[in-house]
Amino acid sequence: MRREIRNVSDLKLDPANQRISFKLKKQKVIATDSDLHKILWEMDSVKELYNSIRQNGGLIEDPIVRTDNYVVEGNCRTVALRELHKKFPDDARFTQLYVRVLPAGVTEEQLTLLLGELHIAGKIAWKAYEQAEYVWKMNNLYGKSYDFLANHLRIGKSKLQQKILAYEETNNYIKYSGDDKAIDRFSHFEEFMKKKELRDERERDPHFMARFFEWVRNGQLPDSRDTRFLPEILKNKEAYDKFLKHGISEAKLVLFKSNPSLESNLYNTIDLASSELETIPLVEIEALRDGDTAKIEKLERLKRALQKIDNYVSVTIK
Repeated sequence: MRREIRNVSDLKLDPANQRISFKLKKQKVIATDSDLHKILWEMDSVKELYNSIRQNGGLIEDPIVRTDNYVVEGNCRTVALRELHKKFPDDARFTQLYVRVLPAGVTEEQLTLLLGELHIAGKIAWKAYEQAEYVWKMNNLYGKSYDFLANHLRIGKSKLQQKILAYEETNNYIKYSGDDKAIDRFSHFEEFMKKKELRDERERDPHFMARFFEWVRNGQLPDSRDTRFLPEILKNKEAYDKFLKHGISEAKLVLFKSNPSLESNLYNTIDLASSELETIPLVEIEALRDGDTAKIEKLERLKRALQKIDNYVSVTIK
């Protein structure tokens, strides 16, 4: 790329802009430049960017443009500068700007790779849905493998798969619900895909996702993090009944009563420690038999802690 000066008024917004792709899909139109400007200017983040540019007296990062002045990276900055130029027409700081101009022969695939480097692996992160859409495109449209994407984006392969599945199911939910705020539910589907039990249930039961869509749409999972409790709820009939009739809060009370480690770091740690001790490797047993004082002291400390609790609450710990 080469660095050049352009007039703010000459720059054109990109209809393929990742930040507004969902809104454009919903409208089912190819938006004009003025439409794109309006959509971006309505975003709070762009107004915050406007204030930042005004305070700084210009941009910190150059937008990236094609030779015909279409902005492929920096559409939000362009809109903010346009608004500043409108408000301060005689201020040279908001009349012209430096841009980085792409080579004439750059391919769409090369450009997509660049945007991923900037907005997923780089410091100017897209929102979660936008990142997932990008990963889906790279995998499905450009045929990039998980190995390639993991190296390119510095994201583990399992997380990449979760993003793709979450993106696909979010789009299915959008079609199913017609919810104007459906894109804001992406975090529900991202949490869903983190749980192997839920992914397995999705594969096993062809109607399970429709049920999950209803729970999301009806507000039975008001916080996306509540999705993490679904595997335990599905295994507990009382909790499941409470969930269907009264919502997630009542269901969690049932779960916490039967398994305090679900809400308590203390009891979760006890579960983890118990599991480790129950499956202690032979090499560790040999170290204790050989008198490894540091390791023996750790176990003695645990024993003293249990005895102390026993004295406090009069519970016999056998």
